Amino acid sequence: MDMSSMNMGSMDMTTTSASMSMTSGAAMASDSSANDMGGMDMSSMNEYLTTKYNGYPVLFKTLKASSGGVAFGIFVLIFFTCFAFRGFSFLGAYLEQRVFHNYSNSVIVEKDDCACDPASDSDQKYPGASDSTLPEHVHKSFGTILRELLFPGMNELGKDIIRLLLAFVVAMLGYALMLVAMSFVLLYFFAICAGLAFSEVFFNRLGIVLEINRAIGPCTSLH
Repeated sequence: MDMSSMNMGSMDMTTTSASMSMTSGAAMASDSSANDMGGMDMSSMNEYLTTKYNGYPVLFKTLKASSGGVAFGIFVLIFFTCFAFRGFSFLGAYLEQRVFHNYSNSVIVEKDDCACDPASDSDQKYPGASDSTLPEHVHKSFGTILRELLFPGMNELGKDIIRLLLAFVVAMLGYALMLVAMSFVLLYFFAICAGLAFSEVFFNRLGIVLEINRAIGPCTSLH
C-alpha cells in the first residue's frame, strides 16, 4: 500500500513538473513573439530622437547602418527621395498646364491685367471663354455633369490614368518618408528636413523659370 502511494505521488509530481515546464515554455514563447516584431526587439525601438543609428533598420529590415559611411549613404538616399517626392508633384502640375492644358480649376492672371477692372474678372476665372459662351461653361445641367464625369472619353481617361499613377507614387513616397521620420534617428530626421527644404527651393525656382503654377496639379493635396 505504501509502495502504491509512493508511485502515485511520484507520478503526480512528474505530471505537475511537466505541466509547469509546458506552461513556462508557452509563456516564454508568448513573450518572445510579443517582444519580437520582424526580428526586432520591441524594447530596442526608439521612442525619442536619438543619435544612435548603428544596426537600426530604416523602413526595410535589411536597410541598416553598420558604420558611419553606410549611415551617410542612407542619408543621401533619403535626401534624394525627398527630391523625388517633390519632383513627381511638380511633374503633375507641369502635365496639367503644359501637356493637358487643364486650366478649368485655376485662375490665370495676366501681368497686364488690372485688378480693378471688373471686365477682366470673368476672363481671369474663365480664360478663353467669350461672353456668348460663358453661360454654357458656367451653368451645366446635371445630365451633362454626370455624363462628363462617368464617360469622359478615351483621351480624358488616359489622362486620369496618368494622374492616378502620379498620385499613387507621391502618396507612397510621402508615407515612406513619414515612416523613416518615425525611426526617431536624428541623422535620418535631418535628411528628410534638408531634402524637403532644398527640393522646395529647387522646384520653386524651376516653376518660376518654366512659368508653372505648382498649386495646380493632381498631387496638390499631397504636396
